[in-house]
Amino acid sequence: MKNKYLVLVLALASVSVISTAQAEKIGKLPSIEPAVATAVAAAPNDNELEMFRFALEMEKTAFVKKSMALDPAQEDKFMGAFYVFNAKLVKLNEKRLAIIADYVANFDKMTDAKADELTKRMFDFRTQRTALNASYYKAVKKATSSIVAARAMQIENIVQGAADVAISSKLPLMTK
Repeated sequence: MKNKYLVLVLALASVSVISTAQAEKIGKLPSIEPAVATAVAAAPNDNELEMFRFALEMEKTAFVKKSMALDPAQEDKFMGAFYVFNAKLVKLNEKRLAIIADYVANFDKMTDAKADELTKRMFDFRTQRTALNASYYKAVKKATSSIVAARAMQIENIVQGAADVAISSKLPLMTK
């Protein structure tokens, strides 16, 4: 059972998800629950997990587009920056996946040294994600305006925050 939850956590860690409350504010988006059920049931099959991750990315893109509510000309400029950013974010999230996998692999035999290493790696991941967010802001600002860039960051903060909560809530706390 622990491995099935790990599959879900890894899938969530690899992409950002939105909160139901936020999605409802801007309009209905498809539920991710069927995709989650598929991913959990398909733990041994990497292809199905990749399909699940792809579906979450598509939902994120739809959420961002709808939330930004830009005219077609601005949307084209914005989406160019968004796609570059999101590709880098997906790649960066691979580091998070590695940290989570290492945590799960060592959960039952955790040492002070390993706990320290994992924590430092997570700080490094978050530092890199903050730097990536800053470069995303600059790219969107250059392509559009400061207002559009600020709105994009608000939306990305919602998405990343929801993903952080979803992932953290699925991971067991370290033992004492």
